[in-house]
Amino acid sequence: DRAVDSTFFLLIAVGAVPYALRRRAPLTVLMLASLPVLALIGLGYSSSVIGSGLFLAAYTVAAWKGLRSVAAAAGWVVVLLTAIAIVQPGALPPGELLTNAALFVGAFGLGRSIQGQRATSALLHERAELAVEARAESARRAVTEERLRIAQELHDVIGHSLSVIALQAQVGAHVIDADPAEAKASLVAISGTSRTALTEIRRILGAMHESEESYHPAPGLSDVSSLAAELTDAGLPVEVRTMGTPHEVPTALGMTAYRLTQEALTNVAKHAGRTRATVTIRYELGAVRLEILDDGPADASPTDHAAAPSGHTSGGHGLLGMRERVAVWGGTLEAGSRPDGGYAVRALLPFGGGR
Repeated sequence: DRAVDSTFFLLIAVGAVPYALRRRAPLTVLMLASLPVLALIGLGYSSSVIGSGLFLAAYTVAAWKGLRSVAAAAGWVVVLLTAIAIVQPGALPPGELLTNAALFVGAFGLGRSIQGQRATSALLHERAELAVEARAESARRAVTEERLRIAQELHDVIGHSLSVIALQAQVGAHVIDADPAEAKASLVAISGTSRTALTEIRRILGAMHESEESYHPAPGLSDVSSLAAELTDAGLPVEVRTMGTPHEVPTALGMTAYRLTQEALTNVAKHAGRTRATVTIRYELGAVRLEILDDGPADASPTDHAAAPSGHTSGGHGLLGMRERVAVWGGTLEAGSRPDGGYAVRALLPFGGGR
């Protein structure tokens, strides 16, 4: 072996310079750093210096670059070892040649393993971020849906209650001179309706904070008769008819049916005046049909009633709300004037397998 001299240290220094760019261009560093090593061995210096730096460069290529770069680096290592064997056949005996080859393979393998772990960690982090974002979006959507539900519930409750109050007040004003007792009964009914409306509003607004013990079930088909009785007491005679065999329906569908009936009867009280109304609940296999009919204004002809069908739609918002409720169940809604006077609302609410 050639003795260590200034040329040796110069080549070592030159070979160390490329490592400053090891992260930016590891393949280029591997190639450039190999040249001083090849020169050292060609000039007869000890072959032990082939290690460390080149192994580190090979590891960096495998840890930070793709398979093409790794393949190119492996090819370069094969060329390097072959060149050393050709230039200085005795510099790398077969045992040392295999040792160096194994070390390069280990460096490449370790680098690829680290890159795989880093990719897996990044993927898990990305999935975690997506999951957090999805939960946040789901929460925002739930809040929006809850606000819309509460708004619809408030619209139904307040609209119905105010219509009953207005009807009772109209009756009281009409009979206050001729029949003070009936006028007083109207005021009592107004008071009762007001208290009921306040209780219902508190229930709606407090639903999110109630525990299971204090939970009050939402109104359903079984409550339609109570609704009819309330309106009848207020001066709007309502008859409820049930057809078919009553059976269990989803709670949400029952509430939808109740709210549809409530909205339709509220519109009757608002726009038809002192008339009569009929509610028909027809139970079918996998569906419920509703029909709410009224006779029209007591002081108007059928032609007059038919000429203003929009009067039953609460300015369009009530009918739109009913259509939205029915659409949730994939049902149908028909609303319009009747040929013989009055107004009709018909709805089909399918559920179960038909939903």
